Amino acid sequence: MLEEALDHGHLIDLGGYRVVRFTRRYPVSRAELWSAITEPDRLARWAFRGEFEPRTGGSLRFNYGESEVSEGTILEWDEPSVLEYEWATDTEMPWRVRFELTNDGAGGTVMTFDHFLPDPTIPEFAAGWHWHLDRLATHLAGSEPPDVASDGHFDELLETYRADLAAGS
Repeated sequence: MLEEALDHGHLIDLGGYRVVRFTRRYPVSRAELWSAITEPDRLARWAFRGEFEPRTGGSLRFNYGESEVSEGTILEWDEPSVLEYEWATDTEMPWRVRFELTNDGAGGTVMTFDHFLPDPTIPEFAAGWHWHLDRLATHLAGSEPPDVASDGHFDELLETYRADLAAGS
């Protein structure tokens, strides 16, 4: 994991939306990172199991375990550069995220991750994505992140984002 992998998310305005943006550098190719964010078994290692119909307008399905499932739509699929999608369950508000992958010029990849919905000013969402992206770095480094819903690292991140987002950053 590179030191840039600990980048904290920050609020920005993007195309009429307020979003939480994370910029991370990973020492892997775009193809490798794309695989980690789109292949069901790999995605399950750092986030939750997801299955994608690989095309813009395609469907997606997330399985959180214990029969909790969300479904959605791929808004943009441009392999291995851009993945944007939205999803929801029957009982929750919609979620929308975007991954943009670019070469860093040194054999690695810069990933820009934007969280659009739900409300990006809610600290739990920023802390949760930060935590997941740290787990992605662990996975890409060849280690297995622990199989937990949260941990002490998440709790620390939550406190940080409560302070940061309350200050408007």
